[in-house]
Amino acid sequence: MKIKFTYSFFSFLVLIFIGKAGHAQFVNNGSPLIIQNGAVLFVSGDFVNQSNASIINLGDITLTGNWINNDSQGAFNVVSSGNVNFLGADQSIGGSQKTNFPNVVLGGTGVKKLLFSTDILGTLNLTDRELAVDAQNLSILKNDVAAITFTSGFISTDGKGFLYRNTNISDSYVFPLGSNLKGSFIYRPVNIKPLDNANNSFGVSFINNDPTTEGYNRQQKRFDVNEVNPNYFHILNQRQGASLANFDFFYSTTDGNVNQLVNWIPFNLWEKAGISNPRPFSGGNAQLNQVMTFSSLKRVNNLPMSLANILANNDPITFFNSFSPDGDGRNDRWEIKNIDLFPDNELTIINRWGSEVFKAKNYKNSEAWDGAGLNNGTYFYLLKVTVNSEPKVYKGFITLLRHD
Repeated sequence: MKIKFTYSFFSFLVLIFIGKAGHAQFVNNGSPLIIQNGAVLFVSGDFVNQSNASIINLGDITLTGNWINNDSQGAFNVVSSGNVNFLGADQSIGGSQKTNFPNVVLGGTGVKKLLFSTDILGTLNLTDRELAVDAQNLSILKNDVAAITFTSGFISTDGKGFLYRNTNISDSYVFPLGSNLKGSFIYRPVNIKPLDNANNSFGVSFINNDPTTEGYNRQQKRFDVNEVNPNYFHILNQRQGASLANFDFFYSTTDGNVNQLVNWIPFNLWEKAGISNPRPFSGGNAQLNQVMTFSSLKRVNNLPMSLANILANNDPITFFNSFSPDGDGRNDRWEIKNIDLFPDNELTIINRWGSEVFKAKNYKNSEAWDGAGLNNGTYFYLLKVTVNSEPKVYKGFITLLRHD
């Protein structure tokens, strides 16, 4: 038995619907639905918002069932400032169209799951619940650092979905990411601190799985990367803005002997992601006691990141993974430390499409590559060199970055 409540206009202090038999369902069929300030609409069952059905929520909507939106305008009028409270057991947010919630509060029991990408214009309070984004996108559009609050709640993105947050200040925005995918809870949040006050939209996905099984082979790595974390990795994305940022990755000593962040570069290789500065962290969560930082040199675009163990590098040759040929007399050429000591060498530079852009034998720093005629971007290097009578091959990436 299905019970439907269909109303065209509401102006009330408290309105309660309870399904006493079968599965209760509140259906808004198209006329304006207004919940006044201080009023509560309680639905013991599903809330279905049909096409062209607009909601002005200045009070509270509380439901114990699923949220289903079929309105292409996002269900809520932009003047809405009230809460939508999910207080049932397992609940889903879906329908045929995206919902633009004003504010969301999770409660009750069970897991709350996105079946369709969702925007929250105001705040999200996870309390102690899991919000399973799965393969969808959850976007928190309010740029306040406190737009997400929680006690022990978290957001999971096991299907490679993303949590996005809008930023407009140089402060730390928390991405409280975790997973129950493997039967035991793991919490691995990321904090993002933009380096300026421009408008940006940063996204993070946490994949609680071996990178190799997800298409990022852990065996394809820079020569001094000993092991890439086999248990999980993150993906960073910046869908709006171009601000540089610091990305703090929190982890535990139980993750193994890790001492470096690595990222998957366009040439299908795990490469060192700059200076990671691993250090202790005490933030009140029992799972977290370490943190490493990745500082971006350019806008991040679906960039896989992982913890790794790096071997002590006693090699006499040292590579720098960026240079800025902008004529200021600093870092204008790509120099390789100590390469002049080993003249039996051959260097090849390749762009991201696999085309050779530079090649030299007996590469020396006095005639180092200056990137002439090439655009900003990431390039791949392949150096064959004889070191102390031993032939060696080095490969990795270089970022060419001209500052206007």
